[in-house]
Amino acid sequence: MKKLSIFLTLQGLCLLTMAQPQPGDPLQALLPPAQQVRTVVLGSPATRAALAQRDGQLRRADITESGPAEFTARLSQQNRQVSDPAARYSETLLSLERPVRWWGKAGLDADQAGASRTSARLAYSDVIHETSRDLLQLWIDALRTDMRLDNAQANLGLAQELDRLATARLRQGEISQLDANLAQAELQRAQSALDQSRAAQSAAVARLTRTYPGITLARVPLPDPLWLQTRLEALPALQELRQQYLERNHQLNLWRSEAARLRLLAQRADRDQWPDPTLGVYTANERAGAERVIGVSISVPISGKLRQNNALAAAADAQNAEDRVHQLEQSLGADIEARYSSLQHLARAAISVDTAALTQQQAADKSRKAYALGEHSMTELIQNRRLAAEQLTSARLAQLEVLEGLALIELDLHMIWDFDE
Repeated sequence: MKKLSIFLTLQGLCLLTMAQPQPGDPLQALLPPAQQVRTVVLGSPATRAALAQRDGQLRRADITESGPAEFTARLSQQNRQVSDPAARYSETLLSLERPVRWWGKAGLDADQAGASRTSARLAYSDVIHETSRDLLQLWIDALRTDMRLDNAQANLGLAQELDRLATARLRQGEISQLDANLAQAELQRAQSALDQSRAAQSAAVARLTRTYPGITLARVPLPDPLWLQTRLEALPALQELRQQYLERNHQLNLWRSEAARLRLLAQRADRDQWPDPTLGVYTANERAGAERVIGVSISVPISGKLRQNNALAAAADAQNAEDRVHQLEQSLGADIEARYSSLQHLARAAISVDTAALTQQQAADKSRKAYALGEHSMTELIQNRRLAAEQLTSARLAQLEVLEGLALIELDLHMIWDFDE
């Protein structure tokens, strides 16, 4: 009985410890160190692949700006045969040609190259940010399964003590065989729950550490639920938060940059309806050098339906991209508003659940005393203990859910882990 009381007291102290303010910033303490995250994220295969893609896109932007035109050298060698008077001459023609960009196309290409460079950098930053979000969520998932494992281990200890107590009291004739069987069944249930928790925790840790080698899961205390409410109140007001989120969202900025690039591409396709000429110079040596010719040449493609259709198709693509940007902006705005509102309610729920856990723990303790006095059955004791354990787990998980939502919002606002390049 004394050991059972100790176990229940320790379980109550867990809740009391959770309610004490933690030194420093609990959110920062909950997450892995920023420098460790930076090293792991920047060294991940996804980030390295994005870096290579960015470098390739930057080189293609240079090609767009300089243009694909090249000089073309032509050399013609021929023999001229004259019948009257009979003669044979060796003649040579040498020319140098190059297409030129007219009608302001070079400026449009330079603008398009600038937009491509911006898109390349934003795409790289977006991968870094999304990789950070994935790491954060895997970290929280591992913490969540770790909490469930701790709870299952505590429950098993209590069930073992209760089974020993029931066995001893059965030998003394103080309880019925039914009560002893109930205690044994509770022990078996606790053992099964522990095995399931171990499996889930092992899988979550494996996903975290194998996906991001170098990250090690650490156990940290949870903050006071009242602190969570205070931290949420420190966030910007909803409208300001929404504006900051949309301004700093890499995906949205990337789509905006791509829409601007496609609009420039449409303007370039429209300008291509005025074809570019090819200019050249040439020199000829005729009649074995008796005649020398120097001249210039110009050739111009004749525009047709192909260029017109290309221009119309590019304009449609640009309009599609701009409409998709507006759609994404609305979707992201609704998402951040929903997350912000949900977080406010979850924080209040975490406070309520924490209070309920303390109340339920007190009820379980009273049930234990009532059982010792013969006022409660084994079924009632087990049920009250189970509810107390479930409330304890729910309280911790509710706090962790609020911390996860808060961390994701602060990450999206670049308030934490701000190492996007």
